[in-house]
Amino acid sequence: MRYASFLRGVLIATSVSMQAVGTDALATERERPYHGSCSTVVTPLDPQGSQLHIDLDCTLTHLGRATGVAMQSVTVIGQNGPVLITTIANTTTYTAANGDVLNQSFEGMALINVATGDVQYMGTETFQGGTGRFADASGTSQLSGTASLFTEKGFYTVSGTLAY
Repeated sequence: MRYASFLRGVLIATSVSMQAVGTDALATERERPYHGSCSTVVTPLDPQGSQLHIDLDCTLTHLGRATGVAMQSVTVIGQNGPVLITTIANTTTYTAANGDVLNQSFEGMALINVATGDVQYMGTETFQGGTGRFADASGTSQLSGTASLFTEKGFYTVSGTLAY
C-alpha cells in the first residue's frame, strides 16, 4: 500500500513537471523569425514635412502580401551641410490579405540630404497587438530603408522576431 501511494506521488510530480516543460516549450515556439520588405509612398501633411502619411505595400513573413499605413513625425536635431539629422517616430498598422491587423510603433533616425533628396533611415519596430491571430502580438525588428524627397517613394527591409 505504501509503495502504491509513493508511486502515485512520483507519477503526479512527474506529470506536473512535464506539463511545465510543455508550457515553456510552447511559449518559446510562439516567438518566430520575422522579416520582409515594403515599398512606400510618402505624403507630407505639412509644408515643413514634419508630419507624414505613408502608404505601404509589403511582403512580410506571417502576413504575406500586406498593406499598411504609417503616420510619422520627423524632428530635426542637427545639420551637417546639406544633410539634416532627424529623429523619426511613427505608428503603423499592417493588414494581411485575410484582414488580420498587426500594430507597431517605430523609433529611429534619418539622414535627409536636401540637395539630392536622398533619405536614409533606420530604427526599431515594436509590435503591439492587433486583430485576429495578432491580437496579442509582441516582438521587435530592425528596420532600414531609403526614400526620395523628390519622388516621395521609398523602400525598407525588416528583420527581427514576432510572437503571436
